[in-house]
Amino acid sequence: MKKLNLLLVIICSFAFVGCTFIDGFKGNATKDGAIYISRGANFEQVLDSLKPYLKDVNLFKQYAEDADYPATIKSGKYKISKSDSNRDIIDRLQGGEQEEVKLRIKNEPTIYHLAGSVSKQIDADSIEVLTAIRDWVKEKNDSTLNDETVKQYFIPETYFVYWGLTPDKFMEKMVAQHDKIWNADRLAKAKALNMTPLQVVTLASIVQLESSDNMEEQQKVARAYMNRLAKDMRLEADPTSIYAYKMENGWDQKVQRVYKKWTWSSNAYNTYRNKGLPPAPICLPNLGAIDAVLSPANHDFIFFVADPAKPGYHVYTNDYQEHLKNAEKYRTWLKENNIK
Repeated sequence: MKKLNLLLVIICSFAFVGCTFIDGFKGNATKDGAIYISRGANFEQVLDSLKPYLKDVNLFKQYAEDADYPATIKSGKYKISKSDSNRDIIDRLQGGEQEEVKLRIKNEPTIYHLAGSVSKQIDADSIEVLTAIRDWVKEKNDSTLNDETVKQYFIPETYFVYWGLTPDKFMEKMVAQHDKIWNADRLAKAKALNMTPLQVVTLASIVQLESSDNMEEQQKVARAYMNRLAKDMRLEADPTSIYAYKMENGWDQKVQRVYKKWTWSSNAYNTYRNKGLPPAPICLPNLGAIDAVLSPANHDFIFFVADPAKPGYHVYTNDYQEHLKNAEKYRTWLKENNIK
């Protein structure tokens, strides 16, 4: 009798395993989508993410446990396709077959804004991203690098990465892209202008905020500022005055125009008060703005003011009296449009 009972147990066990094995090939996903598995996530958390996609959660759980998935969890973004079987899903999760995500680097003003934006796009919090940036600066042991000048290493564009990208790997990727951008050709152009890469990016950040993304207009603005620098004139760039104002009064300030009293600030970034370029970029400029500085337009204008008829563009002149008239037209336009 004992032998018979044992035989029945064995038969039932094989039958159960066989059913579980067969069920592993049956469709269990009810819709297309994706799940995000954070670093350090446990099996229950993964199940919670999968529940909206599964027809039979318990069946998946049994299959996953038989496949020893709880001990092999890998973080990342994973695709779920309608009619996926339990085996399809587990093979994908265990194999770490992640989907890429878009990581968009925008024209952020500071590394704090950058860290906050990046943390929303990968599996990391803003403190981790900020720490990775600062740790890299420390490792460089370069006296010219700090929280402000390190901004030159971040080139705005859309990158395709895995959601599980660590903050350290993020920093490595940004530096690699920076080094790729600053090839022999761009370095030679900077040298011909008697500018360092930092100076180029700093001027490009002003051009970025001063003009539209039209390359021709950016080249004109870049040359106008260079003409001012060559004549030892102050840049008197509105974006630098705004940066200084926000630095002192809070980054959440909404600014639509520059007031004269702001231009009196002794802040190092205020180019109405200080000659030369500001100490560091006032935003992360696009590659187009960088190239506009490296290949500026050929003109000798030193005065320019925003063109109210063409936002993002300017009216240029070398006649100061004409410049004053152009500036008055722009102020009138601001008043008429109630821009304060």
